[in-house]
Amino acid sequence: MKATLFVVVAASLLFAVPSIAFDGGQAEQGSGATFEQRKAEFLVRIDQRLARLQEVKACVSAATTPAMLRACMGRPGQDRQSTGK
Repeated sequence: MKATLFVVVAASLLFAVPSIAFDGGQAEQGSGATFEQRKAEFLVRIDQRLARLQEVKACVSAATTPAMLRACMGRPGQDRQSTGK
């Protein structure tokens, strides 16, 4: 289970880091208000990703069969099956 959770976290970071790096160079060119807006947007997106990871973690923790674990690790954008919440 820990290996599966590690894969999910690693995949999330792989997608997050390039977008942050790409946007970072452009943020320096804008005004102070634009910087604060972009910073707030980043924080919202980070909170959303953290919430999603917590959901997956709870699903994986509650899984008692391989099928339930696969349901937790469904394709991105798909609704995952409830594990009894």
